[in-house]
Amino acid sequence: MEFQGTDFFNLDDELTDEERLIRREIRKWVSERAIPKMAEHFEAGRFPLHLIPDMASFNMLGAALDPKYGGAGLGAVASGLISQELERGDSGLRSFVSV
Repeated sequence: MEFQGTDFFNLDDELTDEERLIRREIRKWVSERAIPKMAEHFEAGRFPLHLIPDMASFNMLGAALDPKYGGAGLGAVASGLISQELERGDSGLRSFVSV
């Protein structure tokens, strides 16, 4: 079942189709790949290094950077949506991508 948060500010009405697609794909990835293992990694006190290649393939790292610098060239809103979904899964994932 896909996560459906409450949209108190009707944010969805302001997003582009591309931004909704990005959020949906990252949300799915977080739900399927990150959340199921986060408790295990938390208890062991380790970062889930196995997720980094996936994060890179989804252009989560440097999402808003210009492609000439190795980024995905996404806008600030798309980058923020990626961070929001990662935070939903684990704040460490969001911090990793932000730094």
